[in-house]
Amino acid sequence: MIYSPGRRTAFTLIELLVVIAIIGLLVGMLLPAVQQVREAARNTECLNNLRQIGLAVQNYEGAKRRLPPARPADAFLTWTVTLMPYLEQDNLHKLFDTRAPYGFQDPDVVSTPVSTYTCPSRRPLGELSTFETFGEPIGCVGDYAGNAGSEKYFEPGSLEYTGEWALFDVEVDGVFNSGYSHQNLIDPGTLKLKSGARGRYKLRDVTDGTSHTVFVGEKSVSTLNRGEPGGWGDGCIYNGNEPATFMRLGGIGLPIQMDDDFEPPGPGAIPTFGSAHAVTCNFNFGDGSTRSISENIAESVLQKICSRNDGSVVSDLD
Repeated sequence: MIYSPGRRTAFTLIELLVVIAIIGLLVGMLLPAVQQVREAARNTECLNNLRQIGLAVQNYEGAKRRLPPARPADAFLTWTVTLMPYLEQDNLHKLFDTRAPYGFQDPDVVSTPVSTYTCPSRRPLGELSTFETFGEPIGCVGDYAGNAGSEKYFEPGSLEYTGEWALFDVEVDGVFNSGYSHQNLIDPGTLKLKSGARGRYKLRDVTDGTSHTVFVGEKSVSTLNRGEPGGWGDGCIYNGNEPATFMRLGGIGLPIQMDDDFEPPGPGAIPTFGSAHAVTCNFNFGDGSTRSISENIAESVLQKICSRNDGSVVSDLD
């Protein structure tokens, strides 16, 4: 090839800058799409977690003929421990002393996570509580809570969780409620039932129908107070000392609350469902189905699907 002195052999600086600008523009246009794809994948994983929890509930009920209680007694272990053998976590379950309170558990055990209890849109696996209210060992936090019913049994403004929804002897309308005290006797400081916690309900007690009743859903968590127990309701999910860490309500005055910079007293004192997803919150229903429900769902509709026995059936959640 004959060399021509007038022939250009390289890009000019202006041409390079133009190319870089175009590439930057294309990346800027593509990034939101990539983020949407990633969030869609995380949301699918979250729904799968709830599907696995729902299947575990079905298998537990099939074996025990009762649904698991949210907790057998104050300060004892929660449903998240009870369901472990049905989530292929039997080895971890055996490390817990299921007849002893949370405060007596091995710190290494309560800090062991179960991936099924973590929503990837909110946090990485293995995140721990920043502290526990009564000085117990810190432990794994989680993103799912059992449905304890509607606002009918909630006492607004109560920071001591004295509302009937969390107690042990009052008839309420949830699914994952505290076990009856007369069926979960403590003697002394030890759960007397060798077979473990005894739940309140059978599937037949869900008289509105399992396909119309929430069993487990994502719980609201303050973005500024992650891992904090007490009023923020995000302590260790194995610790049955504070109901809002593993039980939530829905209904009038208790809407789906998406992650936000909550003001005190925090969502734990107002125990609502909610999520880290953009506009929806994921739930598992009693028939095993999982659904993404709009954060703008009417509170009256949310009330109906959180009550297991109010006689109202909701067929359309859109």
